[in-house]
Amino acid sequence: MRILYHHRTLGDGAEGIHIAEMVNAFRKLGHEVQVVSPIGGQTNVVNKHVNRMAQLKRIVPSVAYEFMELTYNLFGYQILKKAVREFHPDFIYDRYITFNASSILAGKHFKLPVILEVNAPLALERQNESDEKLYLNNIAHRLERWICANADKTIVVSSPLKDYLVSIGVNGDKIAVLPNGVNLDTFKPEEKDKSIIDRLGIPDHRLIIGFVGILRPWHGLDILIDAFAKLKGDIENVHLLLIGDGPIRTSIEDKINRLNIARDVTITGRIEHSCISRYANVIDIAVSPMATFYASPMKILEYMALRKPVIAPDTDNIRDIIVDGIDGLLFAAGNVSALSSAMGRLVRDRDLQVSMAVNARRKVEMERNWLENAKKVLCMVQELQK
Repeated sequence: MRILYHHRTLGDGAEGIHIAEMVNAFRKLGHEVQVVSPIGGQTNVVNKHVNRMAQLKRIVPSVAYEFMELTYNLFGYQILKKAVREFHPDFIYDRYITFNASSILAGKHFKLPVILEVNAPLALERQNESDEKLYLNNIAHRLERWICANADKTIVVSSPLKDYLVSIGVNGDKIAVLPNGVNLDTFKPEEKDKSIIDRLGIPDHRLIIGFVGILRPWHGLDILIDAFAKLKGDIENVHLLLIGDGPIRTSIEDKINRLNIARDVTITGRIEHSCISRYANVIDIAVSPMATFYASPMKILEYMALRKPVIAPDTDNIRDIIVDGIDGLLFAAGNVSALSSAMGRLVRDRDLQVSMAVNARRKVEMERNWLENAKKVLCMVQELQK
């Protein structure tokens, strides 16, 4: 097939990884992909287009920037029309972003199927963001409903996200739940790198409980640290490793000092993405303390691919990924004692650690990887074309 992939993002961070992995997966399966985007065809790179978009977002007043987002539909529609005429795609794949209806409009014009990938209810999310206030709130919500309802197939990353879209008027029969995937070549189990453990100053023979990610409030690190401090009161030979850096590092360090566990907690600081797998492989038990209700956390899937036993909150979106007690351990969301108990259970039960880790890797090999996701998307397109 010939696939026209459109997105209007900066292509950085998790969204950049997701875009690149899906494009690469389609190509590995033997299909042609043309990427149409204001930043060009590559993601997680800095170029003049990325710099220009980022600068506009910084200097243009919020309400004016939202009008620019709306105006993008005219530009996006034109570049998509040009791409369709030149590339002759079999379908358009669009990563949803607030206000963008250009792919839907182009699909209707050329009678091409449009597959819409929705990773978050952005109108809802942005109206609650303190640093990205949504002024054109009603327009954003109405457009979100119209865009999702008018795609030939809307793919969402979690069951709660499907429920949300249905609640705002999108036909549930047109929505498919497809959680995120992982790159099995990038994230693969390896022996612990002893040099990393030594460099971080972690004492020998410690069982390492770990978290990987940017240190931000919504990742629930306060819960993790409180739970670890509680666990440390019962079990001595454990160490907490936070792989990453971020805006709340200082407050996290203050909390660690107040709880008198500074010798038992290590924060690595920023690690290059290419080195993340090596660092994460030194972890014995991986924890994802919190997730937004609609998310499909890629970190959990990466832990699973590294053959790590994972502890995560017991919420509907996480149950899309983990079967409790089989390929992960779930705890009552937001409950410090429950998280501490879950960590204690795994620390004490080596056999459970091993069985969960093996089952986790098997699951991502069988179904939760980008190639499988791409295959499922292509099957959806074939159904639409019958």
